[in-house]
Amino acid sequence: MANETLEQILNVSASVGTPFGKGDAVLEQTLRDFIQLQSTTIAVGTQVVGVRTVGWLSFTWYTGANGTFSYPLDDNAVVDPTKIGTKNYSVKLEKGQGRCVFLDSTLLRGDTWENMNRQQLAIISARADLIDNHILTKLVAGAGQAQTATALWSASGADPEADILNAMDKIFKNARVSGNERLALILPAELRADMMNTRLYTNVLMSLQERLNSMVQLDVYYTRDYGTGNAIPAGGAGTVGAILMVKGAETAEFFTYNGDGYQETELTRIEGVGYSWLLTSYMGTVIHEHQDGASAGTNNRICTITGCL
Repeated sequence: MANETLEQILNVSASVGTPFGKGDAVLEQTLRDFIQLQSTTIAVGTQVVGVRTVGWLSFTWYTGANGTFSYPLDDNAVVDPTKIGTKNYSVKLEKGQGRCVFLDSTLLRGDTWENMNRQQLAIISARADLIDNHILTKLVAGAGQAQTATALWSASGADPEADILNAMDKIFKNARVSGNERLALILPAELRADMMNTRLYTNVLMSLQERLNSMVQLDVYYTRDYGTGNAIPAGGAGTVGAILMVKGAETAEFFTYNGDGYQETELTRIEGVGYSWLLTSYMGTVIHEHQDGASAGTNNRICTITGCL
């Protein structure tokens, strides 16, 4: 098997009565891992928060960020310990499923691999969209600060650069950060033209995205999950149109369960139709609290920009 290609390893055979043939357990595991990995790879949200696989379905953190350190002290003095207390926050992983059917007719006509591949990609895309919506919704709700845009970025008099820099100032002023952290800006895809449109900055022709990258450590991401009923509302004045945040696991984390206790993939015969393949996964996102003055469930490492779209 060491010298075989992925397609050869996953090659489907109906010769033994199932669409997977010999070694079906290995194939099912490979399909599950491939779908889960690709889903997190193409999602926007997983590129800006920490991503971990865990062996639990719920977890509680006790907030002990406010420590004490006394100086100077007498050589023989001993300070009292910092009291963490009982204040806490938690995350709960919830269940999600994706399912496809390998039809007998497709198997008989010899289009097995292509059919499986298309169905896998459909699950990957759907799972990635769900993960994005889940993470971005949590980030919007977990923002400890908000910056009002000068105007809609498409309107005359708008100043997207000032809006972004003002939001950045709020993060570095109020969050528990050193000031050198890398930032992520998540925008509706519709605003990409505003960020990529070139103009003269001190006699240098560049886009706003290029200018910001030359000034600060900023990565820009674009999402289609915006508009009424979506993660980023983007409904004009007063509604969230963008997210600026400190990237990484200290700000927020996305978890998927990989422990024991349930069947992640199930292959079931549907009489007269084919085989049903079901993928089950548990996932959840937490916004870490830093006792930085933000309310419960939020932190000041995240700042939304309202009224930009």
